[in-house]
Amino acid sequence: MAQYIKREMPDLHQKGVKQVCYRLKSNGTVGLDELVRDCARNTTFAEGEIKGMVMTLLDGVVRNMARGYSVQIDGLGTLTPRIGLRQDAEPEVLDGEGPKRNAQSLHVTGVSFRPDRQLVSRLDNMCKLEKGQVSRIRQSQYTEEQRLDKAIRFLQEHTVMRLSDYYRMVGLSRTTASLELRKWAANPASGITSKGTYSAKVYVLRK
Repeated sequence: MAQYIKREMPDLHQKGVKQVCYRLKSNGTVGLDELVRDCARNTTFAEGEIKGMVMTLLDGVVRNMARGYSVQIDGLGTLTPRIGLRQDAEPEVLDGEGPKRNAQSLHVTGVSFRPDRQLVSRLDNMCKLEKGQVSRIRQSQYTEEQRLDKAIRFLQEHTVMRLSDYYRMVGLSRTTASLELRKWAANPASGITSKGTYSAKVYVLRK
């Protein structure tokens, strides 16, 4: 049986209302060998046969996505490759000044997965939930103005600031700190902007 966690959401619009969302509590990760053993139960297939079929299917999925296709597996979902600029490549401005990028500047950054409705329906029917813990937002001892001032001072000393630097410095949760930094980066008056994407994103002083 799976447990769900009730999680407090940040009050982004400062209405004084504590909203919540729900997520499953992670019980860990099932590896391929354990999954194969589970699938082999009550079948005539040997574990080695099932593992061989899974690896063959995986090779076919990767091969076809590398050709530019999305791969649809009925009952599971659709996988589509994503591409983006390499970390050392500056973004290109369309019809403007700046570097012109070619294929050497791009690489696969991830795979998008859209689950089949049948998969979601089967999972919903099989998943029996019970109540778990309540996760509350970490409250910072600093006001928003004080947090911005601390971020500016940090950047004056260190040039760049990562998300982990910020939330540890001001005592916010990772999610709340990320939302606050994105809000400041979108506001020129804050004096802070961002560079990079995903795990390579950093924050710098706005010029």
